[in-house]
Amino acid sequence: MFTTRPRRRDGSHGRRRHNLMRTSALTGVAAVLAAGAFVLLPSDADATAPARGDFDADGTSDLVYRNVAGQLYVHTGAAETMVLDTDVAKVKDVLTPGDLDSDGVQDVLTLSPTGVLFFHSGVYARTPGGLGSYRTAASGWQIYNKVAAPGDMNGDGKADLVARTPAGTLYFYPGKGTGAFGSRVTISTGWQQYDELIGAGDLNGDGVGDLLARTPAGVLYRYPGRKGGTFGTRVKDPRTDWASYNQIIGGGDWDGNGRTDLLARDSAGALWFYAGDGKGTFGTRSARSTGWGKATQFAGAGNNPHFGKFGVMARTSAGSVYSYQVTGTGTLTGKLLVGEAWPSSTTRLAYASSLRQNGLADLVVQSVSSGRLTNPAFYALSDPALATGSTSYNRVVGPGDVTGDGKGDLLAVTTAGTLYLYAGDGSGTGVAGRVKISTGWERYNTLVGAGDFTGDGRPDLLARDTAGVLWRYAGTGSASAPFAAQVKVGTGWQQYKKVFSPGDANGDGKADLMATNSTGALYFYAGTGTGGFKSRVTKATTGWSGWADLL
Repeated sequence: MFTTRPRRRDGSHGRRRHNLMRTSALTGVAAVLAAGAFVLLPSDADATAPARGDFDADGTSDLVYRNVAGQLYVHTGAAETMVLDTDVAKVKDVLTPGDLDSDGVQDVLTLSPTGVLFFHSGVYARTPGGLGSYRTAASGWQIYNKVAAPGDMNGDGKADLVARTPAGTLYFYPGKGTGAFGSRVTISTGWQQYDELIGAGDLNGDGVGDLLARTPAGVLYRYPGRKGGTFGTRVKDPRTDWASYNQIIGGGDWDGNGRTDLLARDSAGALWFYAGDGKGTFGTRSARSTGWGKATQFAGAGNNPHFGKFGVMARTSAGSVYSYQVTGTGTLTGKLLVGEAWPSSTTRLAYASSLRQNGLADLVVQSVSSGRLTNPAFYALSDPALATGSTSYNRVVGPGDVTGDGKGDLLAVTTAGTLYLYAGDGSGTGVAGRVKISTGWERYNTLVGAGDFTGDGRPDLLARDTAGVLWRYAGTGSASAPFAAQVKVGTGWQQYKKVFSPGDANGDGKADLMATNSTGALYFYAGTGTGGFKSRVTKATTGWSGWADLL
């Protein structure tokens, strides 16, 4: 539902500059600040015009981001405000494309996992819950794995969008200046080669929005916009440091000089600033602030957004279940007790990618005696039953949306090796009747799924056989045939006692793996986004051998 916010008495929609606040915020600013603080640099005092995503009217862009709990925040440098809470957010991706409805106020777009593009007026973007009023701008966009906001691409003064399919076709959506968009126009194909598509704004001063694209190897290209919604020949950026970033954020002016800049976050959670020179290139990087592992998705970041699971569950044989969240830097937080009612002798557990639209993972419980599948989450307590299930199931997994409708699904395997699909309805309290997918799965002793391993935005499935070979089944997005043929990932995985996925643990939008051995060591394998994994990193040398389950 969309509600129009009232204007202030001065008719400004809150756009009046706050010079005293801005002066105070600049006093004593250093290049590197305390953890989590995003602040303006001294050169920001030269602001000459409102910047895209500038919600406090100080002439510099602000940061909007989603956290591990699914909440949306606006960070202006002077203050940080939660503007959308998890149960209503339904935020998979977020964009700050500029003033979409021609009222002089910067606006926000959010994309739900089911493909609904929501328009949020920015009038109250600094008020707690201020983006809770919204209206639908478009629907059916779950067919895209990335949406970006390059700026004005056709010279009509209105902000436009581009969207990419998993197969790599890029489409242009012209803005109407009303918060809505016109019919899509095909730009070109082959864009699946990039793991980041960054709506960069006008980088070269010609009045047309540009696009940046990075390969998984870390090569960055600039595609100059051409009026009419197309792009010119790509230009390679000479820098070699782009591979070190998990999210590259474009479209903002963060030093207030009227030129479009870049921000980039590294694997340690630090933000780096690249000043745009107005000619299509960037100056030497400088440190901004640290502690940004908390952001699971920045507005304007070029990565495919991860959604649905950001952590693991650990269970003792007696039935105590603990939760670990990701830190965004490839590690886990300390454990938190969830419950003590699920002994391994009577229940099997799955920690499924979100069965609701809020992006929070769900614990699914299977009764060993009856086979029944239930959801013990607080919101489902009035009717926790998901499916009658079967006593023949020995594994249940929830890799995400495998049917292509944007709703989290469940998979179950029988002891005889038959794989069944339970399509989710998006409520977390129901699934459709089971559908047989295939047979032969009895040769696997481990099934893992928690998002996208191949870089196309679709959730995939990993399986380890009794010989220790790890296989990948790429998701297709088709309900009738949800997985492609198996592809060998690697050997030697029999050395691990447990193999599991925390989802995206390092903030790059790609699903990762973790594993433990019999001595209790914990290892992290960062996903490459091309179906493989980087070299393992030891996260703990002891302490992880006592868990009956790691999910």
